[in-house]
Amino acid sequence: MKTLIDSVIGYFQKVCSSIGKYETGISEIILVSDLHTYLCHYDFQERKIEFNEESMYWMKRVKWREYSHFNSFSYGEIQSEWIYSQPVSHKDEHKYFLVIKYPENNKKILQILDLLAKQLSYQLVTQPNLTSLFLQSTYQQQITNTIDEGYLTVDKKGIITFINQTGTKILGLDENELPGQPLIEVLPNFYPSPLDTLNTKENWVYREVFFDLPKGKIHLIFSVIPLFENGLPVGIVITFKEMKIIMKKLESLASIKPIFQFEDIIYKSRAMQELIKTAKVAATTESNILIEGESGTGKELIAQSIHNQSQRRGKPFIVIDCSSIPRDLVESELFGYVDGAFTGARKGGRLGKFEVANGGTVFLDEIGEMPLEIQVKLLRVLQSLTITRVGGHVPIPSNVRIIAATNRNLEEEVENDNFRLDLYYRLNVLQLTVPPLRGREGDIPLLAKTLVEVAANRTNRYSPKISMETMKILESYSWPGNIRELENIIERAILISHDVIKPEHLPKNILSASLLSVRCNPVQPLSINLTNNNVNSFRWMEKELILNTLQNVNWNKSLAARKLGISRSNLYEKIAKYEI
Repeated sequence: MKTLIDSVIGYFQKVCSSIGKYETGISEIILVSDLHTYLCHYDFQERKIEFNEESMYWMKRVKWREYSHFNSFSYGEIQSEWIYSQPVSHKDEHKYFLVIKYPENNKKILQILDLLAKQLSYQLVTQPNLTSLFLQSTYQQQITNTIDEGYLTVDKKGIITFINQTGTKILGLDENELPGQPLIEVLPNFYPSPLDTLNTKENWVYREVFFDLPKGKIHLIFSVIPLFENGLPVGIVITFKEMKIIMKKLESLASIKPIFQFEDIIYKSRAMQELIKTAKVAATTESNILIEGESGTGKELIAQSIHNQSQRRGKPFIVIDCSSIPRDLVESELFGYVDGAFTGARKGGRLGKFEVANGGTVFLDEIGEMPLEIQVKLLRVLQSLTITRVGGHVPIPSNVRIIAATNRNLEEEVENDNFRLDLYYRLNVLQLTVPPLRGREGDIPLLAKTLVEVAANRTNRYSPKISMETMKILESYSWPGNIRELENIIERAILISHDVIKPEHLPKNILSASLLSVRCNPVQPLSINLTNNNVNSFRWMEKELILNTLQNVNWNKSLAARKLGISRSNLYEKIAKYEI
């Protein structure tokens, strides 16, 4: 009854404001109940509803005649006043009356009052308790069975009023038995209760809940919308999906499409033949893999090929660069976090990369850069096969295969207490070492020609040939940046050459290294067509090359000599010669 009265008062405000444009001289309209009890009045001067019953004391002197349109009476010092009343009907009954006090008889006012009463009656007939009807509408089944998520309505007492077919399939329950049951009995561990939203008046958006139901344990994402009518709570609408459905949609957004196969790898060297043979065997297992190799050797290409030949092909392939994630965000990136886990956390929490990769492969690039405190948590995941989000306590099953890669020597990192020995053993079940480009005899010509074609297509240019002199220079270079460096140099050469890539189209540091190699190995002469200016500047180029190499390796002379392709004693002689 109170809800209906609130609706009447709300509509009363609207219909009264609609006559403001008329010059009627009406100062106020009173709304009374069918028992002639004062409810409120509308003040046209203030243009708002008033609830001051004391100002309407004169109504107690009125001798009401049921359903009269108007009558007159006199009281006090006032000789006579006209009282106009008009019934407001609801469901064929006169439930309310509009009342106007006016100093004279005016049929125009009576017409206006009749019009307002009919408008108020119409609104009560066409819009009664819309929200309540929505919770029990027989048309909900036709509407909600077309959506791909569970849909559940609950009244303000916590009783289920409706559930769609998708919802019953997700929960594994009978849709005919659910309506009329308390929500707390159907979903017993739903905490906090979604009915709390009727008090907070705030929606829930994508909250996670785990339920133990007759069909087993299920992981769901819930959203809750509280419903109100004229400010009063009516019930709630709940929508929900299975987490595994959401995870499938996230896979295409979060994972990298692993496009490389073993057939895409270009090689003929014996070192690469042994690597690919071992990698194909590793692909048939579920064991974790550690791939070692210098930067730019193609470790991720090997990892993608293994994934695509394994039983996990078609599942997510998630790449995590351990060196690029800020130290304080590594844990939340890997394992996710719950709502309110820390200041600045996204409302509703966030899935971690391991959770998104469930069923697939996680490629941990630069694993040697992972902080020690995160190494402990990763070890726990590998041992328990579950993850726990930051700020959470519920263990979530994790079915992933780890392929880790590093350009560091992890055994040395373990000795230096930078990497955990137990984690090293967990990751190093199968070990692959990708050889550097300088150790792949015979592969440089194959790679260079292929990269020329790829770069030419990418830049929409003609594919030039590589001269014999240029190819000899490429083969004699030590390639500290490996294939990545070769790719960049080939693309640069294509942009500045025409039909043939000649030595002068290569960077100065490669030419200098080649000249240096010739000076150190005179038994292997190399014919290079250089200008006089290049020859005259050879000493300067050689000195700059040695200096830059030493700076790049932090003055590690053994590593510098290896990158320069000369002996360590030869390097010391040149350092003394150029006074470096």
